[in-house]
Amino acid sequence: MTEPEKKNISQFASIRQKQLFNQINALHYQGTPLLVRMRHKNHGHCTYLKANPDPISDERATATWIRDKAFPTALSAFDLDKIVLNTNHGTYEFTPEDYHIRERAVTFTVPEGAIEVDYRKQLRFICAEKNISITLTQNAVVFPGKLLDYSTNGILTELYCEEELSFAWLNNDQPAMLTIKGENNPLYTGQVTLCPREHGQYLLTPNLEATPRYNPREYRSRRQRLVPSPDLIFDHPITGKQITLKIYDLGSLGFSVNDELSRTSLIPGLLIRNAVISFANNLLIPCMAQVVYFKPNEDNSKTVRIGLAILNVDVKDHLKLINFVQQVQDSHAYISDQINPSDLFDFFFESGFLYPKKYIKIANKREEIIKSYMALYQKGADINRHFVYKKSGRILAHFSALHVYRKTWFCQHHAALRSQRAGLRVVRAISEYVNDSYQLDPMNFKFIIGYYQVTNKFPQRYFGDFVDEIKDHQKTSLDCFSYVNEARKFAEAPVKLSNGWSLDCATATDIVEFNSYYRSVADGLLPEALDMVPEGFGDQTLTERYKVNGLIRQRKLHALRYHDEPKALIDVQSSDYGLNLSEITNAITVYLIDPSPDYFDMLSFAVYSLALKNKKMSDPVMFFPNNFLNICGFGVDKEYTMWTLHIPRCVESYMAWMNRFCR
Repeated sequence: MTEPEKKNISQFASIRQKQLFNQINALHYQGTPLLVRMRHKNHGHCTYLKANPDPISDERATATWIRDKAFPTALSAFDLDKIVLNTNHGTYEFTPEDYHIRERAVTFTVPEGAIEVDYRKQLRFICAEKNISITLTQNAVVFPGKLLDYSTNGILTELYCEEELSFAWLNNDQPAMLTIKGENNPLYTGQVTLCPREHGQYLLTPNLEATPRYNPREYRSRRQRLVPSPDLIFDHPITGKQITLKIYDLGSLGFSVNDELSRTSLIPGLLIRNAVISFANNLLIPCMAQVVYFKPNEDNSKTVRIGLAILNVDVKDHLKLINFVQQVQDSHAYISDQINPSDLFDFFFESGFLYPKKYIKIANKREEIIKSYMALYQKGADINRHFVYKKSGRILAHFSALHVYRKTWFCQHHAALRSQRAGLRVVRAISEYVNDSYQLDPMNFKFIIGYYQVTNKFPQRYFGDFVDEIKDHQKTSLDCFSYVNEARKFAEAPVKLSNGWSLDCATATDIVEFNSYYRSVADGLLPEALDMVPEGFGDQTLTERYKVNGLIRQRKLHALRYHDEPKALIDVQSSDYGLNLSEITNAITVYLIDPSPDYFDMLSFAVYSLALKNKKMSDPVMFFPNNFLNICGFGVDKEYTMWTLHIPRCVESYMAWMNRFCR
């Protein structure tokens, strides 16, 4: 090459010779081949061949051919046209001044510089040596194969035509479903269009339309833009490369990232099992995520916005994420942070939530209550969530939720300091938490319940009035209970059961009987929400979870029968004192099946004997339906209304309801 020619290349080069050396060595280190464009000597058509470069230290380079099915049978029929380096930093091409083509390898000289070209709109990632298997399905016919290379614009595959298959069955004008497999589970499943190459190779173009993971919702988790932005860090499930991207906005169920359009490797449907959200304060939140949308940025045609949904995350990590997002929205809102029980009880006294009569009831259990609240508010028990609103360290409002039945959380201890706004904010916080969290854990998060007295205007307005507006008791319902402060008030009961009466452990048949009675007098959600259904009867999972957290939660269901016909179910629950300050989690609850006052003496005996046996004489007793004791002439201390919300069916409506008051 003459000096003027070298000067001309140098003038227009995008990359110098020394940089080319570095890029060729980088390809060798990554195990990525370079491309050799070969031109047929007679026909003039071009084909691209792959070759693995050797390490290089001077202008002489060697690359070993990759002999795939596209490799020509006669290399001698071709001349070398160009060398293409598809690197992490761009695509460069050059025509070597000297080259030698052999059967095993090609050698060539590296020029003074190379030109950067828009060789492909997206980088391609070579996958042939990774042995990533795929299946292509079209009209119930399944072709196995392997992945050759990958980009968001096209996925090159090699399909295997086994004896019972024929490539003629593939209709190139119709879409197909591609599944890319990992070691144990699919990495990607999505719709693709087909473009046949040669020797069983197909270039598959993925559908980049949005693929929402969750059902469309009017009230999605609110997204926040954070400063500084957290990072998304993961090993790409197909290419294996570690990727770090800045998170554009973040919510409790998902996030979006920005990426360069020419370099991105994320397509809708791609599953990332081991992603990490990394914050500047070294907070790391591991999660499993899936790409759900891919769209160019309107303000920058060279970048793309990619949305991901969080599919799985540890419960405690999810709480950290929700807390972080809500803190950005309102710096005074806190979720399940550590609270000193002394500060909490000071708030209970100041707000009037713990009024004199209630405190007298629990005062002698002070040490036990402190122990319970240390587990709930200091040790991060996974059966409790608490939401507080505070300024300068002072609690202004509080709301907590306790996991009390298999699929049900009990909302309780709602109080505020002379500020309806703070009280509404914690209600809104728990509503948003429920709206997001049930998507991740639908098996354990189906209902929320709460007990209140109708004379309490706040819950009557925000819970009771909501039920009246919805008018669908399979979405949200109210059930009323009478409440007696202490079981010892039934001490005048007979000393034994009369002939024909029995008191034994309940069976699934007894529960079916109660459900039939309940449907005849109400049409709400009580049976399923309170585990008064045959499914899962006797399940001890929740008892074990409490035990792991150093707490007690036990339940024994009894049946009072007359001549083997159930007349009432009696639910004896035991827990640590103070989990609920009205001791509903320690109550004996009577669910009547045949509410005749003629049986009152036998019911009184059953209640008193079970309270005596289980050392629950000072614990409350509740009756459903609530009018039974009044009919029997037995005085009640309170009336409680239980509000139940079916989360999957009605949480959207409840969020709309709360938005009227919490803007």
